[in-house]
Amino acid sequence: MTDRDDAARPTPKTWTTTYRIPIAVGSGLLGLLCAWALVAGGTTEKWVGGIGLIVLIAWVFVFQALYRRGY
Repeated sequence: MTDRDDAARPTPKTWTTTYRIPIAVGSGLLGLLCAWALVAGGTTEKWVGGIGLIVLIAWVFVFQALYRRGY
């Protein structure tokens, strides 16, 4: 059974709700930069771009988990 008061409560302002859009834009720009380095760079840039993309993908999963839990 659902509580009728749950719908009336505003969502709390946490750092994940406050900075969700800026973090998404920053992550997208870093993703594009890493993808560009992976495709157009030399050996070192390819390593940095590949590792950067892996870290960004891990960050997306971590942020989603934090956002769902209300941090």
